[in-house]
Formats: sequence, C-alpha cells, structure tokens
Amino acid sequence: MRNEVDVKVDLEAEDSLAVRLNSLEVTGTRPDGAVRETLQRQAQAIQKEATWFETGPLGLVEVDGVSNAALMRSQKPEAKKFVQVVLRNGDSIKVEAKGGATHLSRENYEKLKELLTGLV
Repeated sequence: MRNEVDVKVDLEAEDSLAVRLNSLEVTGTRPDGAVRETLQRQAQAIQKEATWFETGPLGLVEVDGVSNAALMRSQKPEAKKFVQVVLRNGDSIKVEAKGGATHLSRENYEKLKELLTGLV
C-alpha cells in the first residue's frame, strides 16, 4: 500500500485554463535501497516527461551523494528566468520558478503534479 504524499503548491495566479506556478513541492516516504539510484531514476523521469516548461527543457546539474540531493535546471534565458528542481533523499521533490512565476497550462500542471507524486 502506498503511503500518503504531501503536496504544497504556491501559485501566483490560476484560472480554468492555466496557472502561474511559483513552486510545487511533494514529499513522501523515504525509499528502500540506495538513495543515489533513486535520485538518478527520479531525475531521468523528470527530464524525460517534464518537457513543457516555457524556459526550456530541464537538465541535470548535479547529484550529490553526500547530501543525498540532486539539482536540475532549465536553461537561463536573457530575462534570468528559469525553473529549478531540487530532489532530496528520494522522498522530496521541489520545483521552483526563479526570476518570476512560470506559466503552465492546466493540463500540464496536473501532469506535473501526477509525475512528481508518482516519483516519491
């Protein structure tokens, strides 16, 4: 049986068609097995599936086995606006829009929440 997943959302604005996302954080239970392998699996899934950010595709910046964390970012365009994803301990994933909220269609916002809750 799957344990409860906690979801925290900070939206700048929303309507029936879209959202302006500041941050989305999901937290679950710590996984069994090696945390580094879990972080790599989570990062690969996010990189493959979360392709709809207006700032471009996400890339893996670093996996740190000492702090059990991984960092992903979209490319920084001229306006210094980008999306950052921090994965911690295999049980926490936080998506943050840096430099201003990121625009997502309602459909892609729901896909993002479903993807992240499925990974923790």
